[in-house]
Amino acid sequence: MGWDVKEGDSRQRIIVSALHCFSEQSVEKTSLLEVARRAGISKGTLYYYYPTKNDLIFDIASIHMDRITDQVFSMMESGKLNPSWAELIETLFAALLGSDTRSRLHLYLIHESLKGNTVLRERLDATYTRWFELVAWGVSRMTHGAPVPKGLPKLFVALMDGLVIQSVTLKEAPDLKEMASLAAGLMADAEEA
Repeated sequence: MGWDVKEGDSRQRIIVSALHCFSEQSVEKTSLLEVARRAGISKGTLYYYYPTKNDLIFDIASIHMDRITDQVFSMMESGKLNPSWAELIETLFAALLGSDTRSRLHLYLIHESLKGNTVLRERLDATYTRWFELVAWGVSRMTHGAPVPKGLPKLFVALMDGLVIQSVTLKEAPDLKEMASLAAGLMADAEEA
């Protein structure tokens, strides 16, 4: 799963253990007690870091999105690579959809917020707002400061959400190269507008 765990780092052990539990059974069937046992810590220690399962899931999702964001933006800022829209978007899609467990966690958070968890809904709203800002910043960087069409960041994030849904529900995974090419066309059109 790519998580380096240092000896004595309870938070990291909790996250790695939770990812294992979620992938083996499901988010719904995993209890915080199971995560604590697998991490080799007390239930009290787990609750110190994560009072609820949603807090744990949200942290995992945030860490994952931060890693994807760092990967994509470092690619954009590298003068050596000078990526095309298609290369950049395909990298983003592959990173986003690279883990079925993380995709399911994202959908679980959305589902829980739709069921009326207002705290989670507020956290997701803040996260989506951040994603919109990051997409707008990235597009502006790639277009050398050209104005970003107002709805483009939301459209792009909606496309990513749709690909997450398709990746976990369809028998045949979406063709990321094709999707990236189509999305790159939208970005190029926005750049020309």
